Amino acid sequence: MKFGKFIIEATARKLTQPVIKKINKEIHKYVKDTYYQQIPLDDIFNAMKKFGIVALQEDQTEWDGMLLGGVKKTEQIYIDLGWADTKDENDYDRHEVVPNARLNLSYYKMESGKYEVLAYVS
Repeated sequence: MKFGKFIIEATARKLTQPVIKKINKEIHKYVKDTYYQQIPLDDIFNAMKKFGIVALQEDQTEWDGMLLGGVKKTEQIYIDLGWADTKDENDYDRHEVVPNARLNLSYYKMESGKYEVLAYVS
């Protein structure tokens, strides 16, 4: 079992640093020096999709959830990424994980009710 997993990991596609930089530049268009009524997840996810990347849940399906908290403290979450063009043979909703990158998202809800958001791929 370990051997099979090792082969999968050894052959997995990875994001290169130049592509990560381009993705972050695109994400930055949506989270730069602005406060938001809501966290712009759709904009962030759409920015990544331009590069063939999707945000994943724990079960490797495309992320479909909500964020809570951020009141009185900064929340930090890390979201795994997957290749949009790959789907599991047996379960068409699962994606191949990008092994060397994840979405880092921090947010804080201010007294005004608006959010301060920081997002980048690393």
